[in-house]
Amino acid sequence: MKFIYSFLLTVSFSLSSEGFYRLGLGSCHDQDMEISAWESLKKENLDSFFFLGDNVYGDIPSGELGKLINAYETFKQNKPQWFNEIEIFTIWDDHDYGMNDGGGDYKYKVESQKLFNDFWNIPQNDPRRYREGIYFSELRDINNLKVLIIGLDTRYFRSNLDKKNGAYLQNKSEEATILGEQQWSWLQKQVEVEHDLLIIATSIQVLATEHRFEKWSNFPNEREKLLNLLNRLDSNVLIISGDRHRSGVYQKDEIYEFTSSSLNVGIFPQSETDKLLKGKTYPENNYGIIDIYQTKLEISIKNENMSVLENYIIPIK
Repeated sequence: MKFIYSFLLTVSFSLSSEGFYRLGLGSCHDQDMEISAWESLKKENLDSFFFLGDNVYGDIPSGELGKLINAYETFKQNKPQWFNEIEIFTIWDDHDYGMNDGGGDYKYKVESQKLFNDFWNIPQNDPRRYREGIYFSELRDINNLKVLIIGLDTRYFRSNLDKKNGAYLQNKSEEATILGEQQWSWLQKQVEVEHDLLIIATSIQVLATEHRFEKWSNFPNEREKLLNLLNRLDSNVLIISGDRHRSGVYQKDEIYEFTSSSLNVGIFPQSETDKLLKGKTYPENNYGIIDIYQTKLEISIKNENMSVLENYIIPIK
């Protein structure tokens, strides 16, 4: 299984004839279900693709890893050829971490990280091979823009969730964390790297606050800390996330969030709103497209048959 990776380098990319770099997004891929999006994404002529978590469904209540191992093997056998032709970025969420809604107390997280690294062919000298957690940072030179791409790990270090009557409650403890001390320290250093555009990936949503599922708002101190860090930057900031089995675009001040979910597990048909939601949410199978031009971003939610469901232009400062 071949995937293309590079790290700790600034890599320059030539643009398509239309003058943009195209990044695809997706999450929530069940390896045992049919998926129409792969053929559509092949036609999108992507430069890269970002898997935003739940890239396979391999969790069971006990946390044992047998199903996860089999899930990766099934995905390996059925992966599309175009994966080999573009750059792949990836983070995990709970179902490919190994425990539904799992966090830092998951007993097989070390073994799960090795499975993740091996499946995605993370290079042997990449920090993800010898440090706890699958977070990473890459710097790209795209059309004279310095694009900083960061992937966060919202599982490995996360404190326990509080829950009541099927809904998650806010954990307001000062000690409660999503990223953990080590990852926070790393992130604060990474965003100091000179860049024009930051694309920061988190498996769970940052801006949305009104649904009852997993989100940064369940740890309000962590959410505030992250938004304060991002608001201090002079660059454009685009958060990308998955998890929700619905796509949508959110905005708070100058920070945008593009949630892309799910690739083939569209299971929540009911409508949903949020005070920071710009348009609608789309529960049908879908994927995301980010076109990076020199002066703007164009972000699009598309269904599995390539039809545009929602589209926004974000000027680059």
